[in-house]
Amino acid sequence: MQPNPTLDQLQILVAVADTGSFSAAGRKLNRAQSVISYGIANLEAPLGLKLFEREGTREPQLTEIGRAMLEDARRMIGVLQRMRSRVDGHHHGLEAEVALSVDAALPSPVLVRVLKAFEAQFPTVMLRLHIGSLGGIPDHVLSGQADLGIGGLLGEGALQPVRLGLMSRVLAGRSDDPVARRPATW
Repeated sequence: MQPNPTLDQLQILVAVADTGSFSAAGRKLNRAQSVISYGIANLEAPLGLKLFEREGTREPQLTEIGRAMLEDARRMIGVLQRMRSRVDGHHHGLEAEVALSVDAALPSPVLVRVLKAFEAQFPTVMLRLHIGSLGGIPDHVLSGQADLGIGGLLGEGALQPVRLGLMSRVLAGRSDDPVARRPATW
């Protein structure tokens, strides 16, 4: 069984690919070029792969398998960075996950804007989203399936409604529709 690449080896791989040379990667990582070369060699040898083409070129070029491994390395480093951020967030009082139940009538552009802002502000907090009907939102919150419910008037009960804003709708129809000829009752 081949040993798994170390985080250090993956970071070296990414640095060489990003900077285009072993010496520039060494400067970026504050290490000697020989340490970078050694790290790549120790990554390639147990895997039996050649990640960089070094012959006949001034700068190392990723091989086809090297490009694929680079994408994997970036993902793994990203996951580890998110784990570190999640731990930091926990130490600062952030929840690991928030479950949100939203009325389907909420305009999609508004919901997308809010979710993007949430992700930008809290990138390590996982958001579980349920879009449902108005009647289901209080049930999700009361049952613990959702931490927060967003919808219209939810009625009385064990929930404490908070006004977040207003949503208006414009009803439209053809002028020759029988409903349009009736006087408004509101």
